[in-house]
Amino acid sequence: MDNEQRIIKKFFSPLAKNRESLNLKNDAAFLKDKNFVISTDMMIEDQHFTKDYNAKTIAKKLLRINLSDIAAMGAKPYGFFLNIAIPKMNINQWLGNFVNGLKSDMKKFNLKLFGGDLSFSSKIFLNITILGKTNNVCHSSNIAKTNSDIYVSGNIGDAPLGLKLKNNFSSLECLNINKQKLIEKFELPKPRLEIGKRLLNHAEFCTDISDGLLRELNHIAHQSSKQANIFLDRIPTSFAVKDVLKKNNKKIIWEIILSGGEDYELLFSVPKKTKIKNKIKKISNIGYFSKGKGIKIFDTNGNEFFVKKKGFSHF
Repeated sequence: MDNEQRIIKKFFSPLAKNRESLNLKNDAAFLKDKNFVISTDMMIEDQHFTKDYNAKTIAKKLLRINLSDIAAMGAKPYGFFLNIAIPKMNINQWLGNFVNGLKSDMKKFNLKLFGGDLSFSSKIFLNITILGKTNNVCHSSNIAKTNSDIYVSGNIGDAPLGLKLKNNFSSLECLNINKQKLIEKFELPKPRLEIGKRLLNHAEFCTDISDGLLRELNHIAHQSSKQANIFLDRIPTSFAVKDVLKKNNKKIIWEIILSGGEDYELLFSVPKKTKIKNKIKKISNIGYFSKGKGIKIFDTNGNEFFVKKKGFSHF
């Protein structure tokens, strides 16, 4: 048994005690069931995290950003494939912490590990391909209709502000307790799995906010040939974000909130006057679609609010 096989046996075989994985002794898994939705996401050192990030936290975030895609489809988590490329230095210590994070969230979200690949790299590269199960229905449309209401789940802006604070963005001021809350929201997003399922047969489209509210909304508006109209006083924000807004330049902070990404909340639309809030908690109506194109943002006085950046892009 070579060192790679020993690593797989020590760290990953205990996570893959399910029939579909074939005990990680084959080149593939064997899944008989149908009605799966499948998504994939990666995290790369110096792009999504740095060497000082906790490996346990990285593992949990990697799972959760993939689970967010499952939530946006309205599916139930089932299992995943994991690919890792990692430097040889301190490999056992890093993988030990990483696997502890995986194990914790696999139990929390009832996930199975089916297999994957392991390799050497000068920097850490992580990739998950995740599977969710459906009952023949999922959020497969990306089209909104005129006069439909725009909704988001949870609060918006915690994670992008948390990222700025973690990176010691010098111009941001807030209470230390709120700083820690915002950083935690960046490091450990909450996939809205239950909301995604409850929206089935109600939402026209449903997507997660990974690259910024404005970027995701602009994408839907473009595909739908519609104009999205949103209102700052309707954007749900946490007490921690409200603290940051009070103590800093509001325009700069609102640009971060709207464009920063990493929230992993759900963005969706429903036909006007649909009483969706009576059925689902932790959602907010932030605007509506109309004829036109692009996005219009309105401040608390009803004036149009302009931003320079519309979201995050890798390129």
